[in-house]
Amino acid sequence: MRWLRALYLWNGLAIGAMYGFVPVLLQDKGFSPALIGITTSLGSLSYTVALPIWGHIGDVITGPRRALQIACVPAAVAGLLFGQPLPVIAVIICLVIMSLGGGPSMALTDAMAMPALTDASKEYSRLRLILSIGAAGGDILFGLLYGVVGYGAAPFAYIGVLTAMVICAQFVPMGRDSERRRRVNANQEGRSHTAKESGRFGSVGEAFRIQPRLALVLASIVFLFIGIMAAATFISLRISDLGGGAPEVGMANGIGSSAEIPGLILAGFLVARFGARPVLVISSIGFAACLFSWIFLVDVWPILITRFISGIFFSGALVSYVLTISRMLPSGLQSTGQTLLQACCYGGGAILANFLGGILYGTMGPIGVFGGGAICALIGGAIGYFGMPEFGNPATEEDLSPMPSVVATPVT
Repeated sequence: MRWLRALYLWNGLAIGAMYGFVPVLLQDKGFSPALIGITTSLGSLSYTVALPIWGHIGDVITGPRRALQIACVPAAVAGLLFGQPLPVIAVIICLVIMSLGGGPSMALTDAMAMPALTDASKEYSRLRLILSIGAAGGDILFGLLYGVVGYGAAPFAYIGVLTAMVICAQFVPMGRDSERRRRVNANQEGRSHTAKESGRFGSVGEAFRIQPRLALVLASIVFLFIGIMAAATFISLRISDLGGGAPEVGMANGIGSSAEIPGLILAGFLVARFGARPVLVISSIGFAACLFSWIFLVDVWPILITRFISGIFFSGALVSYVLTISRMLPSGLQSTGQTLLQACCYGGGAILANFLGGILYGTMGPIGVFGGGAICALIGGAIGYFGMPEFGNPATEEDLSPMPSVVATPVT
């Protein structure tokens, strides 16, 4: 468990070293808001396409640990090139490769953790808050560093973090994964049967086959994370436009991440006590309110305060989704389920948020990107309320049943 905690910490530091600064790094290279939106949406698109593939690799071929280690290699190479004075198209390609390789690390880490947890509804929040601690500290410390030495240090910090991640993953116990591979390799008939059931979509098709509700849950994630990713990408540009530099950008990201620490603890308690659906609804409403406030706030410090509040609501939404996916799918499909979740969070939602947000920010300013993001967050919460199964303790057969017809009934 010690090495698993360390792996979550380095995942957080990866956010602090590179991901939180991508919009301003692109702005520093002369990218316009619209081009920043297009570039980040292309990165999110590659991330979306890659995550189910990595999930299949983690569940069927190599196991999540080896899949994570392999993925870090192209991410490190692309990260190094990203910091060089390259043409625009080359910079975009580097970001796409970084998303292909570095993107799955969090989902694969979750897939490694879930089977090892005795009570995921309580223990996952404690693990996930380690990532938030790393992201909060990394955002602030790296922001101060880049304010002194410039953004050219970002690729080297990112490579160092990925190297530590590969090392930590090597020492995480993977007994269940090894046993699973032995069992599959020893039973050719069982492997053929699984392939026949899954079809050409592999473990992804199998996940949807055994759990039809998964489609609605993923739709809820996409809509809510349009708002969340609009905040993640364009709050940095908003602060920069208001006169903030690298320290202020790092502070905004760090404050948001630090809010996840109490937020994750609170979310884990509330989900265990009241269930995922009410926590998700409250989180979506609260996050939408924070987005609306950024339309009118014109000073950095009030924005930083609301950024802290938004981090708490983000935690509630994330824990609700992760634990719901964990309960909906069997242990053999956890890599697939968690990578699908991440693909919708930081892939599908981010593609729309970044592409449309870049255009809206350039033409309408904050009212376009933050107002539209807030509306999408509310829609995501509504879909989640009607689409997510309400799990008891333990799960009942109803929890794993197909969607009831009331879910498809229009809400009036």
